[in-house]
Formats: sequence, C-alpha cells, structure tokens
Amino acid sequence: MKILFNFFLISVLFTTNALFAQGKKYEGPDDPAGDIAAEREGWMSGNRVLLYFQNNTELANWPNNDQSKWPNDHTGTGMHDGIGLFLGAKVYLRNDTEPVTDPNEIKNSTNLDTLYYCETSYRHGMDRNEEGTLEWGLYPVFGYFSENSEYPAMSNRPGSWPTEGWPSNGVEFKWPGEWDGRFGRGIHYADLETYFVANDAQDQEYLGEDDTLKYAPRPGVFIGDKLPSVTVQKGMPWGGLGLRVKVRGYQWNNPQTRDAIFWEYDISNISDYDLNDVAFGYWLDNGIGHRGNVGEADDIGFFDKYENISYSWDVDGVGVGGMRTGITGIAFLESPGIPWDNVDNDDDGLVDEQRDNHATVLVGPYDGIADLNKFLSWYGLSEKHLKEHWDADEDQDWDDGFDADGNGTYEIEEDYGDDVGTDGVGPKDLNYNGPDEDGSECNHKPDFTEGLGSEPDFGPLDVSESDMLGLTAFTLFHHPQPTEPPMSQFDKEAYGTIATPGLVEFFGELSNLIEMFGSGPFPLPHGRTERISLSEVHSYEELSGLNADIHTAPAMFEKKRIVQFIYDSDYRFAQPPSMPTLKATAGDGKVFLTWDDVADVLTHEPMLRGENDFEGYKLYRASDKYFSDAEQLRDMYGNPIGKKPIFQCDLDNGKRGAADFVDINGELFYLGEDTGIQHYFIDNDVQNGRTYYYALTAYDYGIDGLEVAIMPAENNIVIDLDEAENIRFVGKNVQVITPRQKAAGYIPPEIELFDNPNLMGSASVLPTIFDYELMKQGHTYQITFDVDTVGFRQNLKQYHHFTDLFYINNGYSVYDATADSVVYRENPQKFLYDNITKVVILLEDFWAINPNIELLTEVFDGIQLNISTGFTEAYFDTLNSGWIVGDTQINVSLTDYTARYFPWQYDIVFTSQDSAYRTRTNRAKKLKSAAGDNLKSGDVLLDQSFNFYVINKSFRDSTGEYVKMDMIVHDINDNDQFDITEDVIIVGPTVPKEGSDYIYWGSTIFSIDFRDSTSQDITLPNPNDVYRLNFIRPFTETDTITFKVKPEIKVNASDLKSEMDKISVVPNPYVATNMMETALSNPMLNQRRKLLFTNIPAQCEIKIFSSSGIFIDGITVDNPSPTGIIHCDMLTHEDLEIAAGIYVYHIKSEATGKEKVGKFAVIK
Repeated sequence: MKILFNFFLISVLFTTNALFAQGKKYEGPDDPAGDIAAEREGWMSGNRVLLYFQNNTELANWPNNDQSKWPNDHTGTGMHDGIGLFLGAKVYLRNDTEPVTDPNEIKNSTNLDTLYYCETSYRHGMDRNEEGTLEWGLYPVFGYFSENSEYPAMSNRPGSWPTEGWPSNGVEFKWPGEWDGRFGRGIHYADLETYFVANDAQDQEYLGEDDTLKYAPRPGVFIGDKLPSVTVQKGMPWGGLGLRVKVRGYQWNNPQTRDAIFWEYDISNISDYDLNDVAFGYWLDNGIGHRGNVGEADDIGFFDKYENISYSWDVDGVGVGGMRTGITGIAFLESPGIPWDNVDNDDDGLVDEQRDNHATVLVGPYDGIADLNKFLSWYGLSEKHLKEHWDADEDQDWDDGFDADGNGTYEIEEDYGDDVGTDGVGPKDLNYNGPDEDGSECNHKPDFTEGLGSEPDFGPLDVSESDMLGLTAFTLFHHPQPTEPPMSQFDKEAYGTIATPGLVEFFGELSNLIEMFGSGPFPLPHGRTERISLSEVHSYEELSGLNADIHTAPAMFEKKRIVQFIYDSDYRFAQPPSMPTLKATAGDGKVFLTWDDVADVLTHEPMLRGENDFEGYKLYRASDKYFSDAEQLRDMYGNPIGKKPIFQCDLDNGKRGAADFVDINGELFYLGEDTGIQHYFIDNDVQNGRTYYYALTAYDYGIDGLEVAIMPAENNIVIDLDEAENIRFVGKNVQVITPRQKAAGYIPPEIELFDNPNLMGSASVLPTIFDYELMKQGHTYQITFDVDTVGFRQNLKQYHHFTDLFYINNGYSVYDATADSVVYRENPQKFLYDNITKVVILLEDFWAINPNIELLTEVFDGIQLNISTGFTEAYFDTLNSGWIVGDTQINVSLTDYTARYFPWQYDIVFTSQDSAYRTRTNRAKKLKSAAGDNLKSGDVLLDQSFNFYVINKSFRDSTGEYVKMDMIVHDINDNDQFDITEDVIIVGPTVPKEGSDYIYWGSTIFSIDFRDSTSQDITLPNPNDVYRLNFIRPFTETDTITFKVKPEIKVNASDLKSEMDKISVVPNPYVATNMMETALSNPMLNQRRKLLFTNIPAQCEIKIFSSSGIFIDGITVDNPSPTGIIHCDMLTHEDLEIAAGIYVYHIKSEATGKEKVGKFAVIK
C-alpha cells in the first residue's frame, strides 16, 4: 500500500470530521506513569544495520560511537545522529481550565485559549522543570521488561522479558515466559524484535502552581497512584496529553531486507478528553560518515513524494578515516487514519476502515465498497475475488478456516486460515496448547480484544484497515541550536512543522541537516489508537547519480520496494528456519563443532501456511568479531554482499545450485548440492592460541510466485559489542573459541568397549571420540538395533518354528543406561545422509542400514559411531565354518534359503553313544531335501537313532539348554535302514501340534552325509568332534553392544613431569604484532597485545622477570583441566607496556611443584 503525499490543506475537513469522531473507554493495559528509572538501552543488531535505542522512543544517541552504523562491520560508518518521535496536538480551554472538545464550539468561539504540545524524548531541546533537572516528555513504563535486565525487552533475550507476564487488559497479565509478539503469543516473525511502552505523564507543562492556563488530561489521576515506587514527580497530576506509545522495532536478515530496520508506533489517547487536532511526526538528525562527534557537516538530502521516502548522502562519499559512505533513507510507511469523515483518504475505494472495530455481522461481497474500481485496483483483485465477509473486515482479506470434521476445533492437518483466536497461535505452531479460552478460535469470525490480541489480517494487525492520511508534511533544514525552534520545547513551532501540509525543499549550503516528517492534523478521540511507522534503509549508490539533478538511487528504491511489501504484508516476511544452537570445543590445532536439529524438525514458514521449508546449514568462520574476513561475496557492482561459508550441507531433495528466481544486484543464493544433512564439523584449518568466531546459520529455499519473490532466508549472526569492542552478547548460533594444546599431565576421557560373547550380529560397530568436553564421564551406553521382518520360510502356523525368520536391520538406537534415556536414534523416519537406504528384497522395497558405506552417525554426548556392515541379508560364513574339533570327511549342504531364514550358529556334536539323539518328527509332511526335492514318506526313515546331535547355539529353550535340531534319514539306497555311509540326514526344527502328540517338520535347513566318492575307506568322526556352521547375519533385537566413558585424569604426575619440558612461548621473539591479536574497527582503540604460553599445567603460577632479575609480572593460571595455554597481555604488574629485551619466565605446577624456566625476546 502506497499513500501519496497530501499537499492540500484539510483543516476545515478535519473540524467537520470531529463531529463524527467517537470516543470510547480505553480498554488496554492500565499502565503506571512513565519513570526515568525505567529507562533501558538496547541495540538493534539483527542485520547489517546497527542502531542504539532507548525505550523512551529515542533512536541513536550522538556522539556515541556505536549509536548508528551501516554496514555493521569494519567498513561501516555512522549514518545519522538521532531520530525522535514527535507527537503534537492543540488543546482548547474555556475559562482557563475547562477543556473544550466540541468541534463546533472550537470552530465558532472567539474566546478559547489554545495550548500547544509536542511530546517527545530527545537528547536536547526539550522542556524541563524549573530546576532544569528533569526533561518533560516521554518516559518508559515499568512492566514491559524484566527489572533485572539492563535491556528493554528483546526477542532474542528471554531474560529481558517481564517475569510475571505482559500487561494485558486493565491490570491483567498474559503469556509469562513467552514473547509478546505483534502477531500473538510467542510469535516473532522478524529475526530480531524489541517492544516497549512509554507515556507522557511526566510532562508538567501547564500544570505548575503559577500557570494560569491548566490542562490535566486525566483529572484525579496522579503520578504514583499505580506504582508508588515511582522515582520522579510522585504525587503530581498525570500530565502531558494523556498519550500512551507502544513501540515495536523489527529487523530481518534476509539478503533483501538486511539493510533495513522498521519502527511501528501505536499511539493511544488514554486521557478523558478527545483531541481534535493532532499530528504525528519524526525528527531526523543526519550525520552520514560520522564517528562519534568527528566528521564533516557535508550532507545533502532529497525527498521522493511518490515513494514517500527521503534519502540523504555525504556529498563526496567519504567519511571519517576515508571510509566509503552509504546513504540513509527514511521510508514513511504508516500514518493515522480518519474513519468518520466519509472521505476516501487513502484512495482505496473504502471510506470507513477502522483498526479497532469488532465483527458483528456477515455482509455481501460489495457491501462497504464506495468505489469498486478503486477497491479492485488498490488490492489487486478482480470481482471474482469478492466474497461474503464480516463487516469489520473491510478489505475482505481475513480467511476463515475449514473444520473438516466439524468438531469445533482445528486439527493440525486442517486449514485453519486466520481463525486462530486472539492469542494468534494455531495447531501448527510449536507452542500451541489448545484452543483459546475466550472461544475466539474456530468460531469462524475475526476476533480482536484490546490489550490481549487479534487474529491475523484483522483489526490492529491489518495495516490496510485504516483510512490513512499519508505523509502530509516534510521539511529539510539546517540543524538549529537547542534554544531555537522547531526544537520540541517550542511546542507551537514544532507542532506547526509536522501539522502544516506541504513539502519544503532544501536549496541551502551543505550542512548538518534535519529532516522532519509529519502527518496531520486529525482527531484522536479518547480511548482510540492511531499509528505511525517508518523504515530506515541503507544502500550504496553512485555519487554521480546522487549528485545529479534527479538524484538517482536505484538500489535504495529497490530496497524500498521490499520494505513496502513487508509493510503491506502487515510486517510479515519470510522467516529463516528455527535457529540452531552451536557448540564448539577447542582441540589441539582443531575446533570441534556440533549443533542440534531444531532447524530441521521445528521450522515452519507462515507465508507457506506452516510448511517446513528448511533446506540446509552454512557454517562461517572469522578471526574478527565483525566476520569481515568471511565477507568475501560481492554483487555485480563490487559491493560486499555476503559471507562465504567454510562448510555447507543441504537436504538431498532436488533443490540444488542457485535459487535463480530472485537476485540482488546479480547475487544469487546458493542452495547447495544435495549433500544430505549433518550436525557436526571439525575445523582443522586453525592455529593454536588464535581466537576464532564461528556462526552457524540454517537457511530455507525461498518463496517464488508472490508479488515479490523472496530470496532464501538464513539465521542472523549476532555479536553485540560495546564501545570498547568487548562482547556484550552473542546469539546461540555463535561461538567464540581459541584452539589450544592440552594441559601438561592431562589425560582425556577414554572409551571402554565391553565384550559380549552372546552377540549374534556380525557388523563392525566402533564408538569413537569426537569431542572430549561433551562426553559424559562415567556413563555407560548400550547400542541396540531395529529389526524389520521380511518374512518366514513357513507361513503356516502349524509348520512355523520360532527360529524361522528372514530379517534385516533398518535402524539403531543408543541408550544412556546411566541417565536412563535414549540419546541417539536413526531409522527410516529420520537418518543422516545415506545411512539408511532402500533395498529391493523379493521384489519389494525395504529400508535397511546402508551396506555399501562405512557410515558415521551424528555426534551424541561427544561420541560418534562408526558402523560398517557390508551386507543386508545374512550369508554363510565360510571362513568361520568347519571342524572345531576333528578333521574327517563330512558333507554339509545348505538349502538355497538357509542363510535368509535360518542364519544361526549350528554345532554338529559327535559322541560315543549310539543313541545320542533320536528323531522326534512323527508326521512326515512337507519334507524336502537340501537340494529342494520333495520327499515322500517312503523316501525317509523316521524314529532313527544317531551318535551325534545338532544344536542351534543362537537360541536356548525353556530349560536354558541350546535348542536341538531334529534329524531325519533320507534313505538314499532305499533299503529301509539307516546306512550312515550311504544315506543322507536332513536337519531342521520340529513343531509340535498343540493339543496332540503330532510333531511336524518345520523346514529343512541343511543336510549331512559322510559319503566320499574318492575313497572306499570312509573314516567317521570321533567322539567329541564338533563341526560348526556359522553365518554372517544382522543384529537381532536382543543384541546389545555396551561401552563406557572412562573419566579423565586431571593431573597425571609422571606425564606432567615430561610434558612440562614442552612448554614454549609463541611468538618468540615477539616482533610488533602477531595473528593472535584481534583487529579493532575503532581507530581510537589500541590493539590488545598477546603472547602465548603453551603446554602449561592447567593450574600453575607464572612469573616473568627481566634479564637483570627485576620482577615484571605474575600470572596465576586456573584453567579448565584440559586447557594448556594462557595469553600474556605484555603489561607489567603496574599496567605499563614492557620494553624490548630478553625476559625470563618461571612456571611452577600447583599440583606437583614441578618447575620450568625459559626465556623469550621482545623486539619492537
């Protein structure tokens, strides 16, 4: 939605409008008076725009160095010196103290007094009390942040959120422990958001004892009534205009939006009186290329009245330190609306849009439309899109859901549209806990409750449901002195600047310029809320185009197009996947990195109706806090545009290469090459002692087909720095780590793998150490395997034996027996890379552990499994089959299905007893030879005795003995008697028939005979001889591989003694600087010097002396047990820089007293 600049005077119209203005009771939170003690400061650093702000509404704060910067890296410069919100109004009095709100009386009376107000919070030029100690203006309200936090409420800092929950209706609270998002409970569509509330209660202008004219917006209400602990002006009347300001700031890190920041202001009249003439506006103090109070006043600006954007630039494009400067654009997005004037102020074909009206009745497709052609054109619709709709949904964009089963609630698979209830949360949201208690979900009607919430595309969440005035005033002028108008203390002049329609172009000399925006005047009845919003946008442009007569800025206008799309989408844009948590552990010359899978599993994109659009991960590494050495990508103009990862992995889903449906100045987003997903990486390209900064981002595959094609989005990288460039805060996807040698005498944890003689599976499973520090010392783990049954040899129950099973492995689990929890699992539903794959067996597809790779698992508790099978189905183990005891002639023939259905270990045991075993089968049915020939009852001999028996050593019976196989004689010579040297014995299990004496033959597994075609003399086995048949087979459900993590040894005295001889100083000699010393962006700061001691004990004392024996400094080392390095700052114990020369160090172990003496040199 684009609101064109309104030049015409409309004051008469507004006075008429007031006749129709409807005041009401304010139903939002009952806030206390603002308090200076509630002031908190924060930094919006969710993309390449860094902006300092205070929760009193002031943005930036000259002359601080880190108050406004773009881009937020070593190449960035200051972009402005401050932005102030201006809220102006006129108040009319009769008889000095009686407020007049009737527009007819205001229009026709000649004896009314007029008071002018301009409420703001800015660093200078404000009204103050008589003592000059307190500014009269906007102050933040307690209750919207944690009082224990130094920050305002920030979406990425749960510790900054109010502990009791967020203020709701009246004195109620809502949603403790969850973010109070614009769209509801726990919802934050932007990468970074802030939220705070301020009011003007502390403004005591016109309320002093000596003031003849007095105006109290809330008679009988005093500062401190709600919060007696207020620190200023307690007991004074509630002052100002009675305005409440709710502020939200948004940043997206998508490549299309990472150079913009949004500010949305909801301004409510909580006074007892209507305000008939109100104007909202902004004050912008330019300062492009500045650093603190250093920089030339050589800015110039221009305003585009069609796009409602002003932009300013440094005329020579050179900032402090010779840095190239970008330009600053301020896009005016939202303005107040007038729903009661019967005028189509925003030219959208509607005359009565409101953001606070309630749905009462369904109306027809054309109802409420004043100009059909304008309506269709404005909203990009055709008549076929018009529909029956609720009266308060004037633009017809609220979508009802479809309760398919008619049970009055939405299931996760049902399309619930916008009908999610006032908490804004639907079944697909991660924090969904059932329908709203107020019944607003699945009632097929748009709902809004002031203070509680609203459904999407309706009421306060639908920016198009407002008959907006647009930007009515803009002026650009030299920065005045704090004692000159239109500074806010000059209320009348300030109000006039933002309330008088017109565009004042600048034709003066280069200067430090001020821009003022305004929208108004308009009526703001009591209890009502109006809104204003802006976006700060930055880009690089060609100076020749900027300084030309038409001031071209193509990159800025493309970014304004995206900004406008976000605004028109109700401040919604594509979200990156859920942010992963990165962990890092320092090794010797390497860094171990692991992360969780929340991005894979828990991502859902609101703009795709909750679809999981996760695509992959990118891992970045830098040696500075701004990630500037990773910023290697350039657009087609050579401008820095992105970072190059050191590792990338993506889903194997066919989405590969470049997302070529959208570009930014020639930049395309690289999706990967279908590598498959992993959650670990080892960086071996690092140096011990040097600090590295790692950031992991999850990214999606973008959105094509919308009005604006959206580039794939990835998580933001946040490293929050103070003015000294010390780290204040890092995001959970960021790690700062210094690789190092291990401490002298330290022995890390080890893995002890236990032998299991009863293990039936045959694959190689080896647990390996990935990250010592993540290991849970002393814990015991058990590995088990998932079994999928392919089928049985005998499907009829009466012939099926329990050892008849064709199975494969299709997954595995790791169980922490110490913690009683499953810590890792892979199966067909979730697996890494190709660890689980599809195989074809008996013409059917089955999932199985991949037999063709040596697979690695993800990292769990610092451990990885290396699993190598080499097979899916069991097969005969030729190498481990044969005579265990003895060595005579024997022929063992397997069936063609033995390995599949009966892949067990069988021992043929010979004895001295002629009747060691006797045939049990008494019903000769379904008999086959090992070759597969059918055997009739006349072909076999039952009830025979043998001097040997066959046992299945893989299973035991109910008595605990190994299961014995049955044997039947195949009467080869057909003489009706058993001849051991001529006949064949078939071997298989028996299956007793329930309720009878019948014993059936299960299946033939193999056959035995002692025939020898090469010799007439046959030697039979001797007693106690054993012949074994073995198979390579998958693991069974009863197989368990057990291992234990043996604890670390913090100090091994003998190792410590030898390893302390390896202690060294790096670099030696020290010359000027080294790679361990982190670069600094601020030229006013000194680089921190570093000298590294390596291979030291974790606890020791280091003393440094000059070559003449003078004590220089001491370092008490108390490292974690594995860490064997320490940095020296090269300062004396008096904090003076050490001089060039030779130095002697003495190191003594705290644990053993072992000492080491060495020396190093410093050359400057």
